[in-house]
Amino acid sequence: MSTISMIGSMALEQASMRQRVDVISRQVSTGQRGAVHGDLGLDARRAIDLKVEIGKREAFTEAADRALARAGAAQTVLGRLHDIASNVAAEALRARTLGAVSVDSLADIARAAMEEVAALLNTRHGGEYLFGGSDVTSPPVPDAANVTTGPMATAIAAAVATLDPTNAATVLADTQTIATDPATTPFSAFLETDGATEARRALQVADGERVAIGVFANRDSADEVTASWGRELLRSLATLAAVGQAQFDTGEGWQELLQGATATLNGATGALAAEQGKLGAASARIDATRERHADMLVALRTQLGDVAEVDLAQVSAELAQVKERLEASYTVTTMVSRLSLVSMLG
Repeated sequence: MSTISMIGSMALEQASMRQRVDVISRQVSTGQRGAVHGDLGLDARRAIDLKVEIGKREAFTEAADRALARAGAAQTVLGRLHDIASNVAAEALRARTLGAVSVDSLADIARAAMEEVAALLNTRHGGEYLFGGSDVTSPPVPDAANVTTGPMATAIAAAVATLDPTNAATVLADTQTIATDPATTPFSAFLETDGATEARRALQVADGERVAIGVFANRDSADEVTASWGRELLRSLATLAAVGQAQFDTGEGWQELLQGATATLNGATGALAAEQGKLGAASARIDATRERHADMLVALRTQLGDVAEVDLAQVSAELAQVKERLEASYTVTTMVSRLSLVSMLG
């Protein structure tokens, strides 16, 4: 081989080694086998599939986190509503035995509880109302601040004012009618129309799998609307908020009214517990699915790393070796060029 041919061959080899140095340097810098999928060769299709699956499971996991936070906020509210119903029921039961001195106190307690319940039903999380169904931008109880003087409370107070020793059952029935009447309902028009039958808000936790987590202010866990815990709770509180000395003086009527209101509150307490249980079961299911996605993400990322990432120690050693070979090649090229020049001059 002539000297010129040798130098040309060495130049080509040096160009190849320089290109290899560039590739390995980038791999050391990024930790990735290549900058684009094409650099992965036969593994490119596998890397794409893994990245798609990782993205999907990350989306499921993030959605589950948001849903669990929302469900947790709803559970806190439901727990407080349960306590309110239970506590006021206990106060009503106590009033049946304490006599006239307890009447005004019971009415004040019920009025304050009614205000708190209405406010709680308008709780928002992440800028959305928790208990308004798909109408997340409108309050479930539109006039919560004035619920104790609103149409329902006023109409129920008028019904309670008619109490006599024999008509407690009629008064209680009237309060239920008032609570469901579109003209006096405390709930939003949406909840009492389209929202009364719409599907509960649900989260897609996996392909083909959804979990319902929606809670409505005017529907219970069995989708009962007329006697739902929210409606029964506000109705019974409005009834007790309207009592006074005149109702106590009816004797038997007073006792029956308190008994009926207490039973309604106890029913609301039980329905709230059922709602909490249903939401808790849904949350547990979401959390379990989320954990499965998290475990799978670890495996998928490991697989993607095997396909698309490099062993930094290995490629660093290779980089040092290629650089050393390239420097040696430069040295040999220089020596051959000098010898060729000496031969030509001689």
